[in-house]
Amino acid sequence: MRPAHVLGQLWMAPMTAFGLCQTLLGASFHSRTREGVLNFVVRPRTFLHWYMRTIGIAAYTLGAVVTYADPAGPGQPRLYRHEYEHVLQTMALGPLMPIAYAGSSLWQLVRGRRIYRDNWFEVRARAAETKPLPGVPPAGR
Repeated sequence: MRPAHVLGQLWMAPMTAFGLCQTLLGASFHSRTREGVLNFVVRPRTFLHWYMRTIGIAAYTLGAVVTYADPAGPGQPRLYRHEYEHVLQTMALGPLMPIAYAGSSLWQLVRGRRIYRDNWFEVRARAAETKPLPGVPPAGR
């Protein structure tokens, strides 16, 4: 791993620890990527499963932990790229990520825009969905 990547992992370690703790609400370990991302999948009939299905969340990221609603989630290149962009954002912002994310949503609300869809972090993650990523085939292939 490059030194910048190691520093990013250390900087976001509190968020990763929080992400690991939330998996106790009903997720099982799925895999670890070369980039150091820990993939989890929710177990059926758990609080986390109910929550993600009720809200309509396919996946979410806390630090280097990505939790998927469906076991096929980690294998979906577009979804993986989206969530990996959130990992990179958290590497840059570390424990400030939740504050920055909430601030971006609040800013969109004040502007009369959509708090999720127009959130800067989500806009960037959607743009990353078609970017090439090492070890992940481009979208549509």
